[in-house]
Amino acid sequence: MAERPYDVVFLDAGGVLVCPDPRIITDRFAAAGLTVDPTLLFEAHYRGVLAIDDATAAPEEFADYHRAYATHLGFVDDQAEPAAAVLRGLWERSFLWSEPLPWAADGLAAIAATGVPIVVVSNADGTVARLLAELGLLQVGPGPGVEVAAVVDSGAVGVAKPDPGIFHLALDLVGVTAERAVHVGDAYQYDVLGARAAGVHPVLVDPLDLRPDADVDRVASLVDVAALLA
Repeated sequence: MAERPYDVVFLDAGGVLVCPDPRIITDRFAAAGLTVDPTLLFEAHYRGVLAIDDATAAPEEFADYHRAYATHLGFVDDQAEPAAAVLRGLWERSFLWSEPLPWAADGLAAIAATGVPIVVVSNADGTVARLLAELGLLQVGPGPGVEVAAVVDSGAVGVAKPDPGIFHLALDLVGVTAERAVHVGDAYQYDVLGARAAGVHPVLVDPLDLRPDADVDRVASLVDVAALLA
């Protein structure tokens, strides 16, 4: 039997497993007198992440994200700043990222079936392990969701992507060397550059094919990751 190429897979949370709850977003915009088409929200996130990457924004700087997100929703000219203000407030809210992405459950199951251990490595506020467990997606140890080896949340450990230190912490937790690890994320600026700085192989989630020229392996959804681990 051929040796599998990786001994652990790191998964980002936002944009890979979960997205912002559309009900919370549409309600908050409505409270500000702005009407949102909820069918645009999925793409708006990935447009926002692309804007962060294009601007090479500093870690945790979301102004470019908010502008691109608002623009995709149709808020321009005099509505641009009120829409961005709504988004700034939303992004300070815990448990906003509580909508599982369409591929999350199937993708996790497919990865788990390969036998490669999973570790969540996320820039968050210290609540991501609780959130993912409450959604029934995954938990550390046995439970109703997919069993993962660890959850490394920047808000809990004090270091965030693209700092390679967060990957070093994750590697130490599972006792794996960097060249035997793969990280799956949706932000080139944070996930790809951070993983490479740590010596971890990056994979970019690009469901809308927005980055055909990116110098990195890309997948359309989490389900496609299992093939890389076979």
